[in-house]
Amino acid sequence: MVNYLQVLKKIGLFLLVISLVSACSNSNGIENEKSMQMDKSSHQEAELQTVDQSDAKEGTKPTTAIVRKLIKTANLEIETKKFEKTIDTLEKSVSEFNGYIESNHITGTSMLEKYDEDNIDDFPSRTAQYTLRIPVNKLNAYLSKINTIGNVTSKSISTEDISNQYFDTETRIKSLKIQEERLLNLLKKSGSLSDIIELEKELSTVRYEIESLTTTIKTYDSLINYSTINLSVTEVAKITDTTPPKTVSDRITAKFKDNLKNISTGFKNTTVFIIGNSVLIIIWLIILVAGFFIARKVMKKYQDWNIPKK
Repeated sequence: MVNYLQVLKKIGLFLLVISLVSACSNSNGIENEKSMQMDKSSHQEAELQTVDQSDAKEGTKPTTAIVRKLIKTANLEIETKKFEKTIDTLEKSVSEFNGYIESNHITGTSMLEKYDEDNIDDFPSRTAQYTLRIPVNKLNAYLSKINTIGNVTSKSISTEDISNQYFDTETRIKSLKIQEERLLNLLKKSGSLSDIIELEKELSTVRYEIESLTTTIKTYDSLINYSTINLSVTEVAKITDTTPPKTVSDRITAKFKDNLKNISTGFKNTTVFIIGNSVLIIIWLIILVAGFFIARKVMKKYQDWNIPKK
């Protein structure tokens, strides 16, 4: 019996030791797991902070970018010695870029064969004014095309942002449509004739505003989707050199040539004036010479009358 009790005590003591060891192991495991979770959490927070700092440096991008409503307008002046060919090429190029000619006006009569480069001042040039509409995504390509059609002497491009007007108009249309729907509902429920007349009058006004604003939106869309090009084409006897002189000697040479050209042009103009008005000049010379001799004769007689006789 005593041996049996001793065996039970030993077994109980053994189980107690195993329980204590197991409890210590679980405690260490839990602490290690908590430590690992804390380390993982700290690592994630550090990554989030890094991403936030990166976004702060690069700038946060909006989830929905606002599409700006821009109207692009170009103004160009070109000159050519081959007016008809340039006009023909120009008009064909518009259709090649899926555009259209909104308006055009040609003035003047060609007399190019009677003039040379030295008679530029007297040359009665022809001019053409065009308003072209070109898809906005092809504007730059078409402007490059114009450089091959004629000599571009002037070019400017402007951009107008109408985003505020556009979106305000859209908002106004939505508001008016809601108002239109409410008026229609009231019209269905109305029973008196006076109320019906008043509601129909107000409904007509609202619908008129909707149509007007819708037309405005369509006009905006046309101006936005198709850029406007105001183009002037001038026929010239001599193409203008638009390349600026590079060196001082080039500038001096160019200026000297301009002065010689001006002197030559002035001399020719003077010669033309004298020859062209020679008859009138001769008549005036005769009148002046006759007047001089008549005045001289009158003065001589006047002096003879005033001389006292001895």
